[in-house]
Order: sequence, then structure tokens, then C-alpha cells
Amino acid sequence: MAKQQISEQQQKTERARREQDAQRNQDFGDQAASARLPDDPKAAAPRDAIGRPSTGEPV
Repeated sequence: MAKQQISEQQQKTERARREQDAQRNQDFGDQAASARLPDDPKAAAPRDAIGRPSTGEPV
């Protein structure tokens, strides 16, 4: 019975370690993509004065 408890504890610590590794391995793009909802205006490409997607150059 003691071996079973140790085994369960090891599984829990291994699962927690994998979850922490997954969180650490997210890059900036993953975090930014999950931070915005699709209907959020800030999630869309920037627009120029005419309303076209902007490359940053003035019209």
C-alpha cells in the first residue's frame, strides 16, 4: 500500500511538472493570441485613415 501511495504522489508531481513546463514553453505569440477575443478591435490589423489595412506608411 505504501508503494501505491508513493506511485500516486510521483504521478501527481510529474503531471504538475509537465503543466509548468508547458506554461514556460509558451512563446509571446501564443500568449498574445490567447489574450484577445476574435471580435476585439485590437485583435485586427491596424487601419489607415481610408480604412485599409495599414503597413505603417502614411497615406
